[in-house]
Amino acid sequence: MLLSPSDFFGGLRKGLKAGLPPGLRTFRSARGRGRLMKVHFGEPAFHFEAWHHTGAGRIEVGLHFEASADENQAAFAYFRSRMVEVKASLPHAELEPWDRGWSRLYETLPAARLDDAVLRHTVECMALYVVMLQPLLEQFLRSRDENR
Repeated sequence: MLLSPSDFFGGLRKGLKAGLPPGLRTFRSARGRGRLMKVHFGEPAFHFEAWHHTGAGRIEVGLHFEASADENQAAFAYFRSRMVEVKASLPHAELEPWDRGWSRLYETLPAARLDDAVLRHTVECMALYVVMLQPLLEQFLRSRDENR
């Protein structure tokens, strides 16, 4: 069944709440304009994101670094040094600098249209990103805060 963007991203939020381990269900989420949703654990500039690229027929799932240029570069370097570990659990993950001095650790999934199958796959993928990367992100943030 085809889903509207509102129904899709509402289902994604509910699916994450149900599918994540109890300690990770306390995320905060926000719908962006159009076809995206951001999820964070207290640091909105470092967030997980699902973004439907309609023209490409893909949905991007990943961890975005959208803080200051210096903080983004530090996060990029931290995760670059751990890509062997990241790829062991997320083999399709790519780390790259992106627009406006931001960076992202992400992959894309087929999503020519938003339907129940794409929703299930997106929930599974995003939950895996959160489970695997949130502990690393917390280590990075602790290290950053200790060095301030």
